[in-house]
Amino acid sequence: MPRNTVLATLLIVVQIGAGMASLALLAFAPPARGEMLLVPMTDDLPVARLARNADAALVDRGPGAGLIVRGDREALFWPLLRAGVLTMAAPAGGCGGDR
Repeated sequence: MPRNTVLATLLIVVQIGAGMASLALLAFAPPARGEMLLVPMTDDLPVARLARNADAALVDRGPGAGLIVRGDREALFWPLLRAGVLTMAAPAGGCGGDR
């Protein structure tokens, strides 16, 4: 195979991978306001207390040690990320509940 063909194929694969990764990130991006899934990076984090400190309403338990809350992304995302909690979108079908 000529070198130009290998390079072109590699670039196409990288572009497809970047596109798929972008779509996956968008699927998990938390909404500006609404229900979000809070996932602690370690088990000993007080997620409920951190969420309540950010004026979020507790909605339901999420998968694992996660919590589903209703709140504002601006108030939740960065403060909770600094504390070790990921803030993600919480689609009703993906979190196991009929909310």
